[in-house]
Amino acid sequence: MDEFINRQLEILYSSMSESEARLHPPAKIKSQIQTIINGFKPINLIRPCRIGDGIIKIDETKEKHLTDLFKKACLSGRFTKFVPASGAATRMFSKLQATINKFSDFSLEDLKNYSEEDKNAEATYRFLTNIEKFACYEDLKILLGQDLLNLVKINPGKIIEKLLSPVGLNYSSKPKALLKFHKYKNESRTAFSEHLIESYYYQKDFQNKVRIHFTISEEHENLFKEEFNRFLTNNYFSDAEFQIDFSFQNKSTDSVTLNANNEIYLDENLHPLFRPAGHGALLENLNDLKADVIFIKNIDNVCVDRLKPITIKYKKILAGFLILIQKQIFEYLNLLEQEKIPDNKIDEMIKFCEAFLNLPKPDGFVNWENKKKRNFLFAKLNRPIRVCGVVKNEGQPGGAPFWVKNEDGELSTQIVEGAQIDFNNEEQKLIFNNSTHFNPVDLVCGVRNYKGDNFNLNNYSDPMAAIIVRKFVNGFEIKSLELPGLWNGGMSNWISVFVEVPIETFNPVKELTDLLNPGHIEEE
Repeated sequence: MDEFINRQLEILYSSMSESEARLHPPAKIKSQIQTIINGFKPINLIRPCRIGDGIIKIDETKEKHLTDLFKKACLSGRFTKFVPASGAATRMFSKLQATINKFSDFSLEDLKNYSEEDKNAEATYRFLTNIEKFACYEDLKILLGQDLLNLVKINPGKIIEKLLSPVGLNYSSKPKALLKFHKYKNESRTAFSEHLIESYYYQKDFQNKVRIHFTISEEHENLFKEEFNRFLTNNYFSDAEFQIDFSFQNKSTDSVTLNANNEIYLDENLHPLFRPAGHGALLENLNDLKADVIFIKNIDNVCVDRLKPITIKYKKILAGFLILIQKQIFEYLNLLEQEKIPDNKIDEMIKFCEAFLNLPKPDGFVNWENKKKRNFLFAKLNRPIRVCGVVKNEGQPGGAPFWVKNEDGELSTQIVEGAQIDFNNEEQKLIFNNSTHFNPVDLVCGVRNYKGDNFNLNNYSDPMAAIIVRKFVNGFEIKSLELPGLWNGGMSNWISVFVEVPIETFNPVKELTDLLNPGHIEEE
């Protein structure tokens, strides 16, 4: 096997430029090839997290206290928001694109007839018959220079072409962040702008600063800067200073690509293909922030103004809960530095770990000597902390909170994606399908230790939680590696606390017609 892999390395490096080779050292590439060939052991689910068993439901009587804790920490400037925003909007428009690829010169009535048997046509028909509700409506009207409602009836394909193509609004190629999501009485707003407005209401510190970091594609940097300047020109808030910065996914995290025979895949120009390693690669960007407490939220999970209050309320509650448990953890860690701690204090710590941090004590813990108990507690408590909002599962695709067991027999709570599961194992499949809650990517993360130093977040991920991705390129099957998902294996060894939040705080936009959901319509 080593001889085969070394031969693949020779082929790879003979096909690469010097600059590419510097980004991808041989030891790393060899490890990637071995991993793609050998695969991974699936995660071992024990049971889904539920209320009272891995998921905390905040008592209404505690909400004010948690909000007050948050406000004090926020005013001192401890908070930053981190938004992965490099994704293109291609998937949002795939059904529209498929419709115009399949049908030509169709009327709205034709489309209605096609909809009976064609899901893509059905979604396209829904978009066109509700076009006035979309934030892009006015832009399309100006671009086409004619009565849009009449054009919808006789030549809807022309509208779709102008929406998607580079000679029109070019929506299918733009970052999702820069699409107009929401229509208001006097304006329309992009997802990017909605994130800034939302953050203003819970992140402003004593210096009136609002800090947000977006990860973006390098080729779109100027577009993002232009959008930020437009936002500032609108002068939404004269009493705030928005500190917005951007970073790019590090190309050195890209994965080598193999063909079906586990050989280096070379394109028609005999050049190797490196593929982005998924959102897990953003752990590097998160690590480089050197922030204190970080909100993490997806770019498309925003809502219109009338629903912002509930989102803002629970952002404060989640962050307040993190501040509460972090304060207690730091107190315990300072105590654990001492040579001797009374047994009753050790008992108090382990009860806290079990009740609030999803950290059960190991078998035989009560019989351990004091020093061994101290070392165990110190190792478990001296880690990054994340408080994750979870919503009731209503059939959304994606990850969910579970109790899992590692190879050492230790139990922990994790956010697990379907790609990490062996669905040929009926027991594991049943556990996964019985989850009651869903991960909407609504996280608050404490990334400094009890001495105020930043953790190196790379030390708390699980490299074996990566995923092998199979795709077809030019008719050939290829395989590459996706790093452990940022909030999955990327945070596998963090302290992970799950808190139930209302479904109203979760308003994703995966398809264009999702913008017709209540969370994206201001006037009903």
